[in-house]
Amino acid sequence: MVLSTRTSLAEFLALPEEKPYLELMDGEVLEKPMAGRKHGRLAARLIRLLDTYLDESREGRVETEVRHLEGDEEWVFLPDVSVTLRSRIGPPDRTEDPVEVLPDLAIEVLSPDDRPGRVQRKIAHYMRSGVPLLWVIDPESERVTVWSQGAPPQDVSAPAKLSAAPVLANFELDLEALFAVLRD
Repeated sequence: MVLSTRTSLAEFLALPEEKPYLELMDGEVLEKPMAGRKHGRLAARLIRLLDTYLDESREGRVETEVRHLEGDEEWVFLPDVSVTLRSRIGPPDRTEDPVEVLPDLAIEVLSPDDRPGRVQRKIAHYMRSGVPLLWVIDPESERVTVWSQGAPPQDVSAPAKLSAAPVLANFELDLEALFAVLRD
């Protein structure tokens, strides 16, 4: 839902942080669509898998619903799941919000209320902003569309294993196991 026709970045950042979460895209304040059960199960599984991998590899940090700021386009967004490499996180005492470091891997799990046009605008923003790797996960079709810089999008489904290279050296996501959580 669009809350106003035009809002500046400063006006947006002055808004209180509360639910439903808000994003700023092309000067519009938009409510982040409510997550459904499938969305929540997939996001929780992804966070667990990535956190386990990153605890061992020490390559980066996984977070959920963190507000990121891309200043050139005055875009504030909350990926469902994001991974930022340790070399780019900065000192542990940095607590600014929104975070001005873009994720290295952004994961969007489609919600029942997501609109195709809005999803396409978000994908375009991610790619223009230089996010190296984006996974858009569709719980209904049990497919993942992989977007990476300089490459055409790729649709992947089970029984494939999805690599997070070049962002994460050895992380592979077993899509059959991921989507099995929807049937448990």
